[in-house]
Amino acid sequence: IDEMNPPLRLEVSQPVLDFEQMENIRHIENYTDGKFKSCELDITYPLAWGKEAIEARLASLCAQAEDAVRAGTSIIIISDRRVDRDNVAIPALLALSAIHQHLVARGLRTSTGLVVETGSAREVHHFALLGGYGAEAVHPYLAFETLIELARQERLVKGVGGKEACRHFIKAVGKGLAKVMSKMGISTYMSYTGAQIFEAVGLSRALVDKYFSGTTSSVEGIGVFEVAEEAIRVH
Repeated sequence: IDEMNPPLRLEVSQPVLDFEQMENIRHIENYTDGKFKSCELDITYPLAWGKEAIEARLASLCAQAEDAVRAGTSIIIISDRRVDRDNVAIPALLALSAIHQHLVARGLRTSTGLVVETGSAREVHHFALLGGYGAEAVHPYLAFETLIELARQERLVKGVGGKEACRHFIKAVGKGLAKVMSKMGISTYMSYTGAQIFEAVGLSRALVDKYFSGTTSSVEGIGVFEVAEEAIRVH
């Protein structure tokens, strides 16, 4: 260990990031005198490209992530926030796992943190999956925006504002994750990150082997193009 330049760590108290924390990470270079750097990977692609484009887009994202880490990026933000009428999002879990496993294979995973910014995370299971496949933290922007809007419309418990509702949501997800981890005998989120303690049901062996390598799968099912087709349908 270099005592003159000890290694630096960025810690968060729990893995669900609110808007302020997310902005801090997005601009982490400004808060750490350039010691930490973050970059954003956009996991959307033009709807016009169709389902056939998903594999090329995933390969491109993996290459971008590798280049970013080699260039000294400390935190990679995997984001679907740019989804709109003309751009469809690759499912966040698929994009995350592809990038996580690519960096592991290149021996680069411990050099960076992965933060997922997604509108698709709503339930405890969604957060558990993202954590289990490599996310150090998750920013569920759409869940928060929905709570804030419900509070504005006074459709929540009387007297509960948007910020307080978001705090309750974070606390509830945290308790849910603690319950999931305790059932697996895991005591810290750090140990849970990337642990892949799941079984795939209804995914093809080819899809699991390529993008969720190491996951048990006893029930075959859809492939990557069908996943893209479903994403386009939902979009």
